[in-house]
Amino acid sequence: MVLDGSLEPGARLRETEYSNRLGIARHTFRAATQILIGEGLLRRSPNRGVQLAVLDSDDITDIFRLRAALELEAVRLVIEAGTELPDAEHAVEQLNNLPESASWRSVVDADMAFHRAIIDGAGSERLARAYDSVQSEILLCMAQLRPHYDKPSQVARVHRELLEPLAKGDLELAEKRFRAHLDKATENLTDALKAQEEVAAGHPGDILPQSAVA
Repeated sequence: MVLDGSLEPGARLRETEYSNRLGIARHTFRAATQILIGEGLLRRSPNRGVQLAVLDSDDITDIFRLRAALELEAVRLVIEAGTELPDAEHAVEQLNNLPESASWRSVVDADMAFHRAIIDGAGSERLARAYDSVQSEILLCMAQLRPHYDKPSQVARVHRELLEPLAKGDLELAEKRFRAHLDKATENLTDALKAQEEVAAGHPGDILPQSAVA
């Protein structure tokens, strides 16, 4: 519900209401919310209980700063070890095979599968755990902002370009492309947030939707 965008940012998750709605015991609901608080998806505040996290531009920048650090280190480890990345190749093919009318979530899922394959290809259990801790917040950014994305074939082309220097063992080019890719995603998500805030305030600006699939 959080990652599909069916809950509004800041929505309160009342224990009795949601345990009944989900058909689970209240203690199970409390345990589940505690896990999601740890993942940054929910927040607990005095007198407000548990709420869906509301992300601001500083949150987006911080999340993607950590993401970039982890992915760039994974890129270095993959190239140093000469690791093949069949799952990343498969994700690019998935993107390429999606119809132009594919749902937002289908594109994001394939996109995230690509980046997850790079992390897993690094062969570091601790690096993978660290990425786990931020992956949910990356998806939360996407779910709350619902950014425009390019056609799946264009997204596939961008990720193919990311994969090429990895296959060739070109660390400098790989780092350059990954850094530019993630910097652009941060910029586009921040722009999408500003546009959303302006619409909510009743003063839509001239910010055009950008592709933030990353």
